[in-house]
Amino acid sequence: MATTENDGTSSSSDKRHPVGTQPPDYGAGPLLTAHATLVFVAAAFIGVVVGWLTYVSAGDNAAAAVLAGLMAGGMSAPMLHKLIGA
Repeated sequence: MATTENDGTSSSSDKRHPVGTQPPDYGAGPLLTAHATLVFVAAAFIGVVVGWLTYVSAGDNAAAAVLAGLMAGGMSAPMLHKLIGA
């Protein structure tokens, strides 16, 4: 079995970075913090509840229900962010 020796040339798979820079650390932490996840899930829950209630009360109007749910979820996110606290 023959082995190849490295002759000092760089190949396309060489992942070197310029002097003084560090490669990005993609595994440094979670994508979302626990606070952000809780705010997002609570806002989504509020949006679904408001959307469903609008759908039931507005005579099966899906467009109005989706719009109301999106608005309720979006408007509740800043309030939940302040209420839950980090």
